Amino acid sequence: MNIRRPWGTLLVLIASAAYGQEETPRQLIQRALDSLPNTTVQARIELSSSRGWSRTLEISGKRIDDAMASYIEVTSPQDVKDTRFLFFERINSPDEQHMYIPLVKRAIKIADETRKQAFLGSDFFVSDLVAPELDAYDYKYVGDDELLGRKCKLVEATPKHLENEVYSKTIGCIDTSDFLILRTQLFDKKGELLKVSTMEKAEKIDGIWTAMEQKMENVQDKTTSTIFIKEIHYNVQLPDDIFSRARLLR
Repeated sequence: MNIRRPWGTLLVLIASAAYGQEETPRQLIQRALDSLPNTTVQARIELSSSRGWSRTLEISGKRIDDAMASYIEVTSPQDVKDTRFLFFERINSPDEQHMYIPLVKRAIKIADETRKQAFLGSDFFVSDLVAPELDAYDYKYVGDDELLGRKCKLVEATPKHLENEVYSKTIGCIDTSDFLILRTQLFDKKGELLKVSTMEKAEKIDGIWTAMEQKMENVQDKTTSTIFIKEIHYNVQLPDDIFSRARLLR
């Protein structure tokens, strides 16, 4: 499973916490989720592709009631400018994902099939931007590794209902000191390795570990996409109306 929130996946933000060797793989995943920061965030990122293009996005995130709300807007280049996304990630009720398409000047609610498509033409799928339901997977440890000088546990997550999923399984490489998700291997429905998401660079900003550079490699198509954080601010003042359908349609 690839631990993520809409803005959290793009930024892969995971706060530090203690780790107990007695923990089950599910408990390790749960602790990583529990340590995700709930603070407000604003960021400007660059999404680039080995195909030769790049996009600039502005992202805002805030907890509103029982949901982690996220607003994403493309600011360049011109051909995709003003494409917008609005996500609500909830604990006890269904998530929502909406997209504004400037070409037709209308917003759509993202359906299950759309989630399996490329995000803005990149190697990230739309489904890679939202957190899956924790109880929808079975977990097991499948080894140890070391990345960026950090000792990691490898956790394999297999969906209980494969027909509803994009991937047949994922293997997360989790730093057991700060709970950074340093790498996630994602396998297709045939069980073959499809993509690898890797944290290339991490920095602690305002006490929060932040992935400043995240790469997604499609090993079957031999293409890569990379997210670079150009600017980020935590604990900013964000009005609730940023995360509204009216804002999406403006």
